[in-house]
This record gives sequence, structure tokens and C-alpha cells, in this order.
Amino acid sequence: MNDSQGLQMQRLGSGWSRTPQWCRSGGPSVSLAVVPPLALGYRRSLPTRDHLLLFDYQGTVFLLRNTATSSLRGHMTWRRAARHTVLCQNAKDFAVDPRSDNSFRQYIYVLVSRTNSGAEAVPPSWPGPPSSATPPRCDCVEVYQQDTSQRVFRMTFHPSLTFIQLRLTGSEVNRVLLLLTDTGKVYSLSVNETQLSTPRSYTVQLALKKISISLPHLPIAQVHSSYSSVLYLTGEGSVYLEVHSVGVYRQFIGTQQGYNPHDIHTPLPLSLPYKVVKCSLGLSHLCLLDDCGRVFMQGSNRYGQLGTGDKIDRGEPTEVVLSMTPVEVWCGLNHSLALLQGESGVKEVQGCGCGGGRRLPGCSKGSAVFIKLNIKVPRAARSLCASKDCLFLLCCHDIAESPLFRCPPPVKEEESEVARDERERLIWQLAQLRECESLRRKVDILRWAVQRHMTINPAHREFLVEALIAIRPVSDEPSGQS
Repeated sequence: MNDSQGLQMQRLGSGWSRTPQWCRSGGPSVSLAVVPPLALGYRRSLPTRDHLLLFDYQGTVFLLRNTATSSLRGHMTWRRAARHTVLCQNAKDFAVDPRSDNSFRQYIYVLVSRTNSGAEAVPPSWPGPPSSATPPRCDCVEVYQQDTSQRVFRMTFHPSLTFIQLRLTGSEVNRVLLLLTDTGKVYSLSVNETQLSTPRSYTVQLALKKISISLPHLPIAQVHSSYSSVLYLTGEGSVYLEVHSVGVYRQFIGTQQGYNPHDIHTPLPLSLPYKVVKCSLGLSHLCLLDDCGRVFMQGSNRYGQLGTGDKIDRGEPTEVVLSMTPVEVWCGLNHSLALLQGESGVKEVQGCGCGGGRRLPGCSKGSAVFIKLNIKVPRAARSLCASKDCLFLLCCHDIAESPLFRCPPPVKEEESEVARDERERLIWQLAQLRECESLRRKVDILRWAVQRHMTINPAHREFLVEALIAIRPVSDEPSGQS
């Protein structure tokens, strides 16, 4: 919620060293967990190897010890971290390694707004700020070590650059930071994480991404990243994919033709004629959600993670019909999740793909179609995220937002055999009208079609027939034609 906060914990499957009594009763159970008392609502959560990150509406990043303990009564709680509960303040966004395995999330990157006093600043290769009596506020990226919560690196940018989103891609030795500005431009810079713990000062190179160079007229609204790919969503709802590996390119596109290893930053437009409003990017598959609430999947389908009912890869966006209205979608390593809402407001989580490792609670064997999972979903749930070990649902009670979807186009009902025959006869009569040279004969054909096939009001039908008789010419037929 905006003005309050709470954290609940639910056991999704086996794996705890001791199974409490409340977990043996059958259905999913929920218990309260320890939460920071100063948090002003949660807008994002993300697990690391040892902690749970919580981002509130004041721009504070909280750190909770990601350890489950069982009390004598069988209630499971999260222990609060002994030190550094507040990781960072004045934060705009944060990011960790995009892989699903939390063990890779050694560092936490936080985008913050600071007053540039000159201390501890590591400026990129950019002209210095203009002289002023009051130091201007600058955007910074601060890097924290997740196990100790200590800041190990900081880079400060020119005051003219204002960023709104931060994402990561690449490996530890070549970690690429993607920074989205408030004007829709995307910049990048590289950092070697293996050298972050060594105190030294150096300059990092900030570069404009190729998508902002080649498509300057399309401001980017969202950036989604995986280990070796990036997904860009423009303000107009078009989607572009950038793939850095030939193997991943083949899984996304279905072929390696067109892949240029010397130009891996060229964005590929995804052929979807609808406006996309939400995206999710996994290691080798992606999910798109358009403004009518339709879901489209693309990429590897080895485990059925596309939800198409088979295990055939898709090289272009393929629509997948769900049983309820989607609220949020999420792509994992080899499975997919969807937060859905019914007409009564009841919500549930459905999933498909690999079910191993409790990825799909209640469906350990996996599924090639989206099925309901054994998860207790609050009616106020608004978003979800997951890792190899955890699944998080964020709830909201008091935020007024405009509807995400517009009314979908009407669904074309399947015609019966009688209706199909009727349509074929009308098409045949329309062909006769076009071939006929006599106006009188055309009127006769049309009058007969109205009397025989038109299912309209009787008074309207009678009027239309009489009107056709009235405008029917006395005789304009060629000789020999009746």
C-alpha cells in the first residue's frame, strides 16, 4: 500500500528442514513476516543470495535477511538483518544480476540522486558541470556488496543527464549497465565486477546505445534485460529486441540467419501490429502484453514455457489465450507465470513450463499450457516476480490508476453449418449480380435475396421489397433474355 506496509510469507512446497504443522494441513498457508517499521509502502521487491530487497515509495531500499525460521508454534518469519536495514535512500531504481539463480547476485546497483559535492565522485568522460554557488544534484550509480551491505563503488553523472531506470546485462567481468533517461534515450557503460572490491579510481565511458542512435524519433519507455539480450518498449507500444549471443538469437528467432557477431547491438523489431504495454524477458523466451489484454509469447519452448500446448519453438510473437484477464506476466529460466484476474475480482497465478525445483507449485511435472498454481493470491495483488527459489506478489490497495487495457475487439464466433451454407448462397447471388448486365434482372435477384435470406424486421423487409419493385425498370433487357 502507499501509506502502509506488510510482508507475508507462504510456503510453496517441500524443502524446509522442518515442516511445521500449519504446512501439513493441505492448502497453502500464509504467515506474517518481520518488516521495516519505517517503510512507506512497497513498489518493488527482489531477492539476492542472502537478502530480500524492498523498495518503497519514498525511494528507500530496505534490506531483509533472506532466512526463514520456524517458531515453536510453526509460524515462519524472515529475520531482519542485524545491520544496515536501510541500504540506500533517495533511490530511483535498483538492479542485480538478471539471471534467475540468486547466487549470481553478488552486487546491488542503485540509481540515486545526490548533491554533487565533489567527494567520492568518479565522473564519466563528460564535460564538467557549470560553476554554481549551490552544488547541483546529480544522478549516481552506487554499487553495494550484497552480503556486507557496504558500498564498494560509485559513479556520478553530469547534471544534464537525468535517469529513470537502471538495468544490467552481461557477465561479471563485463557487466553492462543500461541507463534510461527521462527523455527516452538509452546509455550504457561497462564495469568489471571482479575489480570492484579493489579500491582505485578510474573513469568509465558512457555511450549512447544504438537503438537511440538509429531510432531517435522513438523515445524508449521501458528497458528489460536478460543475461545476453535486451528488450526495448517504446512509448508508442512497439518492441525491439537486442541479442548478444548467436545461440540465444537462434532460440528467439528460430534461425541464426541475420545474426551479425560484429554488430550485436542492432535492435530487431518484433512484428506485432498491436500496442504493447507490458513485457517480460527471460533467458531464451519473452512475453508481451498488449493494450487489449492479449498475451503473446516468443522464443524457446523446450519445456512448454510458451504455454502454446506443445514444445515447438516460436520465432515470432504467438498469441496465447488465457482463461482470465492478465494483470502481470513474468518469464523465468524455463517457465512462465501470469497473474490473472476474473470478472469477480478474484485473482490467481497460472504458470507453464518446467515444474522442477518448485517453479510451479502444485505442478511438479510441469505443463505445456497455463494452469492454476497452488498459490494463495490476495485480491489486491498487482505484480509478481520470481527467482529460482522465491516468488513475490506485490499488493496495492489505495493507488488510483487508469485502466491498463482498452476494450478488446469483438471475438468472432464460429459459424454453424447452416449459417455457413447461407453465407455461401449469398456470395453466389452477389456474384450473379456482378455478372448480370440487366438492371431489371439485378433488382429481381436482390429482391429474391431479401425475401429469402434477410433476417430483418418484417416491416423493414416488406418496405425494402416494395422499394425494389418501385425502382425496377419496366424493360431494359437485351432481346432474348427473360
